[in-house]
Amino acid sequence: MTEESVRLNAQKYCWLRYTQYSLYEVYAKKFGIGYKNLFVLRTLYAAPDGCTQMEICQNSLISKQTVSAVIKGYLSQGYVSMEEVCSDRRNKLVKLTQKGLEYAENIIPPIIKAEQDSMALFDDAQQELFLEMCTIYSQNLKKMFR
Repeated sequence: MTEESVRLNAQKYCWLRYTQYSLYEVYAKKFGIGYKNLFVLRTLYAAPDGCTQMEICQNSLISKQTVSAVIKGYLSQGYVSMEEVCSDRRNKLVKLTQKGLEYAENIIPPIIKAEQDSMALFDDAQQELFLEMCTIYSQNLKKMFR
Protein backbone atom coordinates (compact mmCIF):
# COMPACT_ATOMS: atom_id res chain seq x y z
CA MET A 1 0.00 0.00 0.00
CA THR A 2 1.35 3.43 -0.88
CA GLU A 3 1.81 6.29 1.54
CA GLU A 4 -0.88 8.21 -0.36
CA SER A 5 -3.44 5.39 -0.06
CA VAL A 6 -2.71 5.09 3.68
CA ARG A 7 -3.22 8.84 4.04
CA LEU A 8 -6.53 8.68 2.16
CA ASN A 9 -7.75 5.67 4.14
CA ALA A 10 -6.91 7.37 7.44
CA GLN A 11 -8.78 10.45 6.25
CA LYS A 12 -11.81 8.35 5.22
CA TYR A 13 -11.92 6.57 8.57
CA CYS A 14 -11.68 9.84 10.50
CA TRP A 15 -14.52 11.25 8.42
CA LEU A 16 -16.62 8.14 9.17
CA ARG A 17 -15.92 8.44 12.90
CA TYR A 18 -16.81 12.14 12.87
CA THR A 19 -20.00 11.28 10.99
CA GLN A 20 -20.95 8.80 13.70
CA TYR A 21 -20.42 11.39 16.46
CA SER A 22 -22.38 13.89 14.40
CA LEU A 23 -25.29 11.44 14.23
CA TYR A 24 -25.32 11.22 18.04
CA GLU A 25 -25.10 14.99 18.29
CA VAL A 26 -28.03 15.51 15.92
CA TYR A 27 -30.03 12.89 17.83
CA ALA A 28 -29.24 14.52 21.19
CA LYS A 29 -30.29 17.95 19.89
CA LYS A 30 -33.76 16.54 19.19
CA PHE A 31 -34.11 16.34 22.96
CA GLY A 32 -32.43 19.66 23.70
CA ILE A 33 -29.22 18.15 25.07
CA GLY A 34 -25.63 17.78 23.93
CA TYR A 35 -24.10 14.47 22.93
CA LYS A 36 -22.02 14.32 26.12
CA ASN A 37 -25.22 14.59 28.16
CA LEU A 38 -26.56 11.79 25.98
CA PHE A 39 -23.52 9.57 26.64
CA VAL A 40 -23.76 10.17 30.42
CA LEU A 41 -27.48 9.42 30.35
CA ARG A 42 -26.85 6.23 28.43
CA THR A 43 -24.22 5.11 30.94
CA LEU A 44 -26.61 5.75 33.83
CA TYR A 45 -29.45 3.99 32.01
CA ALA A 46 -27.24 0.91 31.60
CA ALA A 47 -26.46 0.91 35.34
CA PRO A 48 -29.78 0.61 37.20
CA ASP A 49 -27.95 0.19 40.51
CA GLY A 50 -25.99 3.37 39.84
CA CYS A 51 -22.33 4.07 39.23
CA THR A 52 -19.67 6.51 40.35
CA GLN A 53 -18.66 9.55 38.37
CA MET A 54 -15.31 7.85 37.71
CA GLU A 55 -17.13 4.87 36.17
CA ILE A 56 -19.14 7.26 34.03
CA CYS A 57 -15.88 8.87 32.85
CA GLN A 58 -14.41 5.48 32.00
CA ASN A 59 -17.52 4.25 30.17
CA SER A 60 -18.25 7.42 28.24
CA LEU A 61 -14.63 8.60 27.76
CA ILE A 62 -15.71 12.07 28.89
CA SER A 63 -13.57 14.23 31.18
CA LYS A 64 -14.19 14.31 34.91
CA GLN A 65 -15.07 18.02 34.79
CA THR A 66 -17.62 17.54 32.01
CA VAL A 67 -19.21 14.52 33.72
CA SER A 68 -19.45 16.53 36.94
CA ALA A 69 -21.17 19.41 35.12
CA VAL A 70 -23.61 17.05 33.37
CA ILE A 71 -24.42 15.31 36.66
CA LYS A 72 -25.03 18.68 38.37
CA GLY A 73 -27.45 19.60 35.60
CA TYR A 74 -29.28 16.29 35.86
CA LEU A 75 -29.34 16.64 39.66
CA SER A 76 -30.96 20.08 39.44
CA GLN A 77 -33.59 18.65 37.08
CA GLY A 78 -34.32 15.80 39.46
CA TYR A 79 -33.11 13.15 36.99
CA VAL A 80 -30.41 11.70 39.25
CA SER A 81 -29.72 11.16 42.91
CA MET A 82 -26.38 10.88 44.61
CA GLU A 83 -25.46 8.87 47.68
CA GLU A 84 -22.17 8.19 49.40
CA VAL A 85 -20.40 4.94 48.69
CA CYS A 86 -19.90 3.20 52.03
CA SER A 87 -16.43 1.90 51.16
CA ASP A 88 -15.18 5.31 49.96
CA ARG A 89 -16.96 8.43 51.15
CA ARG A 90 -15.15 10.54 48.56
CA ASN A 91 -17.09 8.76 45.83
CA LYS A 92 -20.78 9.16 45.28
CA LEU A 93 -23.07 6.69 43.60
CA VAL A 94 -25.10 8.38 40.86
CA LYS A 95 -28.46 6.80 39.99
CA LEU A 96 -31.34 7.74 37.78
CA THR A 97 -34.41 8.74 39.77
CA GLN A 98 -37.84 7.59 38.64
CA LYS A 99 -38.19 10.92 36.85
CA GLY A 100 -34.77 10.40 35.25
CA LEU A 101 -35.64 6.88 34.20
CA GLU A 102 -38.86 8.10 32.56
CA TYR A 103 -36.86 10.84 30.80
CA ALA A 104 -34.22 8.33 29.61
CA GLU A 105 -36.86 5.85 28.40
CA ASN A 106 -37.80 8.28 25.62
CA ILE A 107 -34.20 8.80 24.53
CA ILE A 108 -31.95 5.81 25.16
CA PRO A 109 -33.83 2.67 23.97
CA PRO A 110 -34.12 3.99 20.38
CA ILE A 111 -30.33 4.50 20.30
CA ILE A 112 -29.66 1.02 21.60
CA LYS A 113 -32.06 -0.45 19.06
CA ALA A 114 -30.50 1.51 16.19
CA GLU A 115 -27.01 0.40 17.19
CA GLN A 116 -28.06 -3.22 17.53
CA ASP A 117 -29.98 -3.16 14.26
CA SER A 118 -26.99 -1.61 12.49
CA MET A 119 -24.66 -4.26 13.90
CA ALA A 120 -27.14 -7.00 12.96
CA LEU A 121 -26.71 -6.05 9.30
CA PHE A 122 -23.27 -7.68 9.56
CA ASP A 123 -23.01 -11.45 9.77
CA ASP A 124 -21.19 -12.94 12.78
CA ALA A 125 -17.80 -13.01 11.07
CA GLN A 126 -18.15 -9.40 9.89
CA GLN A 127 -19.11 -8.27 13.40
CA GLU A 128 -16.05 -9.96 14.91
CA LEU A 129 -13.75 -8.55 12.22
CA PHE A 130 -15.21 -5.05 12.55
CA LEU A 131 -14.76 -5.03 16.32
CA GLU A 132 -11.30 -6.54 16.10
CA MET A 133 -10.12 -4.01 13.54
CA CYS A 134 -11.58 -1.04 15.41
CA THR A 135 -9.92 -2.27 18.61
CA ILE A 136 -6.54 -2.65 16.92
CA TYR A 137 -6.86 0.78 15.29
CA SER A 138 -7.68 2.37 18.67
CA GLN A 139 -4.75 0.61 20.35
CA ASN A 140 -2.38 1.71 17.57
CA LEU A 141 -3.64 5.30 17.73
CA LYS A 142 -3.23 5.34 21.50
CA LYS A 143 0.42 4.26 21.08
CA MET A 144 0.99 7.00 18.50
CA PHE A 145 -0.38 9.70 20.85
CA ARG A 146 2.09 8.84 23.62
